[in-house]
Amino acid sequence: MPALLHLDSSPRRGSVSRQISGEFAETWRKANPDGGYVYRDLAANPVPHVDHAQIEVMHRLETEGIRDLAEARGATRTPEEEASWAVTWPLIEELLAADTILLGVPMYNFSVPSTFKAWFDRVLIAPLIADPATGQGPLSGKRVVVASARGGAYGPGTPRHDFDHQEPYLKAALSMVGLASDLTFLHAELTKSAHVPRLEQFKEMAATSYQAAIEGARTHGQA
Repeated sequence: MPALLHLDSSPRRGSVSRQISGEFAETWRKANPDGGYVYRDLAANPVPHVDHAQIEVMHRLETEGIRDLAEARGATRTPEEEASWAVTWPLIEELLAADTILLGVPMYNFSVPSTFKAWFDRVLIAPLIADPATGQGPLSGKRVVVASARGGAYGPGTPRHDFDHQEPYLKAALSMVGLASDLTFLHAELTKSAHVPRLEQFKEMAATSYQAAIEGARTHGQA
């Protein structure tokens, strides 16, 4: 049975990234009526940042070369570590169970929201990191779709292309856990043209970009 893990990270209700991810999720669920679906709103219910206890466990996994997930799950040694690991492990299990991972990630100050970063820092544990020799890991073979909203234009050839630390970061971060081989970005750009006077001239371009992202969500959601 196919399974979709859907994460949103924008704190703005009705945000463009939420609209795009919502379109994908709705299409996917119609195409997979018997499929599993897990939703996390990382803005409404933030994942706690990595703490000292989790770092201690992660260092232990690396030092002892533990790659087995079952062994990693029981790697805690103190009540503090157990409490922290209890936050992390359900997130890892959701990743492992999903066939498709849908990430609603707007660009904030040229990068990603801290809510998304907190989630990713929690799940990036040694046993999930892809083998450098083969590029394969426990998450390999899963599909990832990123529903993205950007206030300006950051595509190739634009003046601010080099300011884009959102897509490059996500590509690099997801590649660490073997999730970059089937990775799709659905970007809606120039969203600030709707309320920033100096960008008003780009409203038509923004509408075209948004529609392309919505249509992409519908197309990829059926796959």
